[in-house]
Amino acid sequence: MDRFAVIGLGRFGGRLATNLAAAGHEVLAIDKDREIVEEFSGRVTLAVCLDSTDEEALRSQGVQKFNAAVLGIGADFEALTLSTVILKQIGVPRVIARAWSPTIARILARIGADEVVSPEEESADRWANRLISPRFLNQIEFHEGYSVVEIGAPKRWIGQTLVELNLRAKAGVHVVAIRREGTGDARAGGPRIEMPRPDEPLREADILVLMGRDEDLRRLPRDD
Repeated sequence: MDRFAVIGLGRFGGRLATNLAAAGHEVLAIDKDREIVEEFSGRVTLAVCLDSTDEEALRSQGVQKFNAAVLGIGADFEALTLSTVILKQIGVPRVIARAWSPTIARILARIGADEVVSPEEESADRWANRLISPRFLNQIEFHEGYSVVEIGAPKRWIGQTLVELNLRAKAGVHVVAIRREGTGDARAGGPRIEMPRPDEPLREADILVLMGRDEDLRRLPRDD
């Protein structure tokens, strides 16, 4: 179990803290607003009202011992930058800061943030991909121009094996996994992710997890 400190419990920080706690991790949620802190007291391991620019207050909560700290502070530039510097100074190994503009992102990186997240830009990118390629059930960009996507097996592929399809050579994409209905644990009641067997024919309801260049992925056969 990892330990995370989430500072700033707005829409981004609050949802992040809740999701991390729901996944079984230890979460210290911090905000200056006492009412917000009280709202999250039952959702996370510990919710504390304090000023993240107060080094001693952070140390008193043992933030330096956590695996990572995420700064979800809103548009308070001074608090965001000062908190970033303090977290690194007290020894937090991984500091992730939310930026609301490219300029802020560059500043955060230069003053020590290990990673910078821009939720609005990332959300816009995801929606652009969904609009450009609506048949992709999910799409994750792992490098510029390259993605991992989930797609229903095209009808013309049903009944063929991966050996027969030879997608790496013919389409330039790699089959990473298959999400298959009816093969999960009966107690879990859902589909299961399987490593693809090259000699097993694809089934009609198979969801393929594919990796490749965006341009190659968009050229995959369509059923419509």
